[in-house]
Amino acid sequence: MATLEKIRSKSVLLFVIIIVALLAFILGDFLTSGRTYFGGGTTMAKAGNAKVDYHDYQARMNAVSEQQQRSQRQADSDELSQQVLQQLLLEKMLKNEYNDLGIVVTDAELSEALTGATPHPAAQQFIYGMSQQLGLPAPSGQAVYDAMMNPQKYGLPAEAGNQLKQYWAAIEQDIENTMLQEKFDRLVAGLFTANELDAQNLFNDVATTRHITYAAKPISSVTDDQVEVTDADRRAAWQQDMAQYRLTEPVRSIDYIMVRIEPSQADRVAGTQEVENALAALNSAEGTDMVAANSRFVVSNATAPRSQMTDKRLQAFVDTASVGKAVLLNNIGDKYTLVKLLGKKNEVDSINVSMLGRADGGSLDSLLAEVNAGKSFADLIDGQNIGGQDSTWTTLAAPGIPENIKAALENNALGTAFILSDTVNGNPVSTLYRINRRHAPVPVYEIATIDYTIDPSNETLSKLSTDLNTFVSNNSSAADFAANAAEAGYTVMSGAVSNSSSHVANATDSRPAVKWIMNAKKGQVMPVYQDNKQTYLLTAAVKGIYDGEYLPFDADLIADQVNAKALKDKKAQKLIAEYAGKAKDVAGYAKLMGVEAQNGDAMFNAPMLATLGYGESALQGAVAAAEQGKLVGPVEGNNAVVVFVVTGQDNQNREYTFEEYANQFNRQLGIGGRRPMQDFQRFTLLLGKNKVENSSLNFIQGFGE
Repeated sequence: MATLEKIRSKSVLLFVIIIVALLAFILGDFLTSGRTYFGGGTTMAKAGNAKVDYHDYQARMNAVSEQQQRSQRQADSDELSQQVLQQLLLEKMLKNEYNDLGIVVTDAELSEALTGATPHPAAQQFIYGMSQQLGLPAPSGQAVYDAMMNPQKYGLPAEAGNQLKQYWAAIEQDIENTMLQEKFDRLVAGLFTANELDAQNLFNDVATTRHITYAAKPISSVTDDQVEVTDADRRAAWQQDMAQYRLTEPVRSIDYIMVRIEPSQADRVAGTQEVENALAALNSAEGTDMVAANSRFVVSNATAPRSQMTDKRLQAFVDTASVGKAVLLNNIGDKYTLVKLLGKKNEVDSINVSMLGRADGGSLDSLLAEVNAGKSFADLIDGQNIGGQDSTWTTLAAPGIPENIKAALENNALGTAFILSDTVNGNPVSTLYRINRRHAPVPVYEIATIDYTIDPSNETLSKLSTDLNTFVSNNSSAADFAANAAEAGYTVMSGAVSNSSSHVANATDSRPAVKWIMNAKKGQVMPVYQDNKQTYLLTAAVKGIYDGEYLPFDADLIADQVNAKALKDKKAQKLIAEYAGKAKDVAGYAKLMGVEAQNGDAMFNAPMLATLGYGESALQGAVAAAEQGKLVGPVEGNNAVVVFVVTGQDNQNREYTFEEYANQFNRQLGIGGRRPMQDFQRFTLLLGKNKVENSSLNFIQGFGE
């Protein structure tokens, strides 16, 4: 009865929950891009309790894109998108960890980092830059803060203070995040600080050198046909290395065909003829109008003296060409460059000039008087209202210099200051000049550069597309796709794709194809996909779908690797069975194996064991554990089956001190800020056994949708 009474008391709440659930079900199809009624649909990525919301992602992408534009970088947008998404996910994971561990940055710490005598390294560039712009005598975070709060004190308008506050808030947030991360890293590093046992073990590892005599039979001496590898062998080999096969998110293996969209031979013959015709036309008449109507010819004009030409071929051309002459300057693959000499005249190449201007637009007469009285331009520049340069070289041969300024700089007397007035967008502008030196006139050439690229014709594109579509239609399963590609003239490549993949293989602009693959069933073949720039055609077949904790031992993505390990182990087992117990000493085993006995040194943590190779951890462990004088083996190494005996050891008269070996231990792990944690290390540490749920494909349109 008590239970029934509780249900009755909650009946209204239960009714509301049921109604909301029904509404969510009914409205599910109405909400686009995978978004749900409950709001989870705006989650782009998730790992454990950490989530990245679409709006946070979009804001970060906008900021990063603006930064890319300012720096004039051309990053791949899909790669950038996934980098931003993973960075945001890491930040969310770190934030959760900070909260769980109680890691905070106090107001006092943040204030000290920005306005203290020694600012935080991450704030120094900001403080230095703002101090320069404010004209401060020395970089000072305290002064920058004061200018932000009291702009009029520094001769700044109120809006400048508001702008400074925005900058300050942004850098404050960045510094706080950096300091939180530093505290987290120090906490993690502290977990690995050496104790007495760590230091003593390290001393034992490096202080003792063991001398061994050994015989090694190469595993490669057994041919593949001498052993049989079973699935049990492969599974055993897989289990030894299964940690490296762990999946952090579902993955799909694919076979794919990429066809580059390139000109056919017929296109190249036609294009070459078009270039030859254009060259003849350029030489038969003045100007470049004869090629301007053809959009494939891109014409650009430039005026420059020979000294500004970096291409030696262009220098050689202007040295001998007459006005009106056109030649083929360069041809690389399908790209052609023609040049034509449009004109030639003598002009002043460059001058050394001093100049002053006023930010307030006031008269320059007083400055002219001071210059004529002997005052230097440098002394008159105050960095605020009066700006300019003293004794700088500039060219007069560059395009875009107004003719009145060019004429004044060419004709005014050397050493005499003068004011040149003009209007810019209807506003009067005056500049005070003095010409210090002027080079003698030199030949200046007006040159037309005509670039032409042979592109695939519509007929070529149509044929490539038709042929590949026909192949896909005739081979609609993954098995047929791989089996029949070579006969059809295609090369099949293999790869892996996940929700976090920026591309299919190295095909830029292929994120929509990633979406199709991740939504497909095993064995399906993708319709032909063409990128927006028409540079390739792509199709793929889904071979395997793997969404467990690990890639299985027989997954096609690792099958060759696992089989090679199993094959090596089986060969080693055959050699061990063949030689075990057949001799009483190393010399006897060497004779049986048909090899020479060798001597060498072994240190437990050394990268190389004697002459047996690198990374022989199993053998190094066996040597470290072996009793001196006792025969050990045959045992399997990376490349050989080995029999050995420890003949002696020494510690090179080293003495143990905790401080020395604790410091060595800490240095190896990068403690003390020598090797700070990288983002991928933080991500792996915080991810733990969780999987990444990347839903970003729901926010793009797949092809065919």
